[in-house]
Amino acid sequence: MTADELYKLLFTIRNLPAALSDEGERARLTAYLNKIVGHSYHQRDQLLLSEGQEAMYIYFLEKGFARGYYHDIQHDREHTVMLWDQYSFITDPPAFFEKEPSKLNIEVMAGSHLLFISRQQLDELYQTFPYAEVFTFRITSFYSAHFATRSHDLVSLSAWERYQQLLKHYPKIELKVTKKIIASYIDVAPQSLSRLIKANRCR
Repeated sequence: MTADELYKLLFTIRNLPAALSDEGERARLTAYLNKIVGHSYHQRDQLLLSEGQEAMYIYFLEKGFARGYYHDIQHDREHTVMLWDQYSFITDPPAFFEKEPSKLNIEVMAGSHLLFISRQQLDELYQTFPYAEVFTFRITSFYSAHFATRSHDLVSLSAWERYQQLLKHYPKIELKVTKKIIASYIDVAPQSLSRLIKANRCR
């Protein structure tokens, strides 16, 4: 199996190192990656990472959907804080890059196909291709921007506005995850989401 979509995304990142403007160097890098990138297919919903675990892998979602959530033990409630659609990088950045125990649960949905690489393999990649560290910088920058935007939206937008934003960013999400997950992402109870949808359809 190839990882063409992964490479297409990597090589369209802005401000790439000059070395990657050379087709020969790109071919050398992709040949190296082809040898180390793993593939997995998930027939059912499955946890890739649990709270307290060390994050040993970073994933690329070639097909499917995934989410990241915290479990509020006191109230026995899940708080979905991250959603990943096709062609996304999946990890818990502090747990993977800083080697901290994960505070996040990462769940991949049934029918998903993932590419993955271990932290050790990534370190060896950077030893061979030092300029490739730009990919880590771009991934961590994306996560920082995402959580800043999400924090802003949770305090600045109404629940209905958050729901509309969700539908805009993740078309047909209702076919990919349950309403309970959607409700937890926009920070409302499932019953409240049902009432919101019903009330706004009547307008």
